[in-house]
Amino acid sequence: MKLYRLFFLMIMLFTAVSCDKDDITTIAPDGEFLANFDFPEGPIYAPAKVVLTNRSKYGESFEWEFPGGKALTADGIQDVSKSTGVVPDTIVYELPGTYKVRVIAKQGGTVDSLTKTVEVLKLQPRIIVPENILFRQDVEFSAEVFQYPGQAVTYEWDFGNGVVSTEARPTVVFEDAGTYTVTLTINDGQETITTTAAAVVKGELVKTIYFTDVRTGRLYKQRFTQAQESQPMQLPVNIGQHPLGVSVYNNRVVMSNAGANVSFAAAGAADGRVFTTDLNGQDEYTITSGTGDYQNDPFSSSVDQNGNVWWVTRRNGVFSAPIASREAPYPAAKFTLAAAHAGATSVFGWLDGYVQVADGVVWYSKHGSAGRGLYKFNTAGQFIESITPLQDVRLRSFAIDTQNGKIYFAVNFAGGGLNKGLYVSNIDGTNIQLIDDLAGFSEQGGANEQTYVTDMALDTNPDDGSAGYLYYGFRDASDVSASGVVVGDGSNSGVKRYPLNGGSAEFFVKGFIPYGIAIDHVRR
Repeated sequence: MKLYRLFFLMIMLFTAVSCDKDDITTIAPDGEFLANFDFPEGPIYAPAKVVLTNRSKYGESFEWEFPGGKALTADGIQDVSKSTGVVPDTIVYELPGTYKVRVIAKQGGTVDSLTKTVEVLKLQPRIIVPENILFRQDVEFSAEVFQYPGQAVTYEWDFGNGVVSTEARPTVVFEDAGTYTVTLTINDGQETITTTAAAVVKGELVKTIYFTDVRTGRLYKQRFTQAQESQPMQLPVNIGQHPLGVSVYNNRVVMSNAGANVSFAAAGAADGRVFTTDLNGQDEYTITSGTGDYQNDPFSSSVDQNGNVWWVTRRNGVFSAPIASREAPYPAAKFTLAAAHAGATSVFGWLDGYVQVADGVVWYSKHGSAGRGLYKFNTAGQFIESITPLQDVRLRSFAIDTQNGKIYFAVNFAGGGLNKGLYVSNIDGTNIQLIDDLAGFSEQGGANEQTYVTDMALDTNPDDGSAGYLYYGFRDASDVSASGVVVGDGSNSGVKRYPLNGGSAEFFVKGFIPYGIAIDHVRR
């Protein structure tokens, strides 16, 4: 090993003393001298700025020729077509066509050259579609078009709505929302070219009401448009036999279907469920399904601001589950009404009416010949208070208006000094007034526990600028029998609304037999 190291050191010393550093000026290239370059990848459109990449090997100087092009320098576009740099200045091609570029590379006395061809294409017309086009408003269209120097471009527009134009930047008004095919035909002095683009025209950004119809077994929605009449739209979802509750949360519609039985029966298996779809009645999934007998099926329901679904059964208390749950086990009751809460010796047989969460408070009612009262709990199920003026009133359903300090409620059995009908009171239960006697309402369910109004929806900030409305379903006796069978065509039934600033209740839409009803308060 020592002998090897000594030999290596001697070789290194001999090399060092045998070479003068001034004798080593360059290292001979390992490879063949070659002229080469590349164009940018992808298509090139006029007017184009082309930057070449020099791929030449071991060249010492270069000459570039690009006839038909111009040089873009720090001083601007120069009318020159030659360059002597390692790479030429950016080449500008103002017109479409086929062009040749040549590089001449030199190394010592050796010269090599290469010529390549580049195709500069003509930019095809492109329609510039404005963003957020609204119907019945002026909107300006334009287009990107190649223009030959000294030649005019002619335009022929067809907007797909009967409107045409020959202007370069026309203004058009779309009378209706929808998707339109806009066609542009131009002549640039050399040829005629046609192109198209889709223009999506939005209608009014408004709220939407959702309601069920048991005659067709479908969910419907209708937008609250003002500038043009809106019609109910059927959605592709089966709502079940008794869809008593409907709510909208974010981009989902939540429904509770009580199944076949909504009043006393000697026997009957649970067949109801809580389920949800998107706003178009698609992407359906079941949140949870009733178990045991029919009295445990989900009846009326609502959704709180945190996305929790709350529902009542026939008389087993208040239940809750997150909207995101899928095929979840049926939960135990969140809480039930105790006799002490109602100031009674027993609440056995009291029927659950409705449940709603408002400002973090769970409101819960009882109805029918035995049940009565409206009660407040926190979301953990702890009792807060009962509404004293309503302690003997049978509340089938209700809507809490915290903005205006009101309670709207439907009484389905006479009691507490009130006959059947739709009422309004202050939020503490005082100042009770009848607003709709609901004459002719179906007596489905029998005298002691009529199904009656099962859902309500408030709009305190409507699109029509009024004080707002209370919406509720009306099922006429000529359309639904006492046993709950659909016997009519729905012509006497529909969705009614009551103006919050007073006045008379009237039909908002007829021809449907609704149970559940809700409003999407997001303007879409």
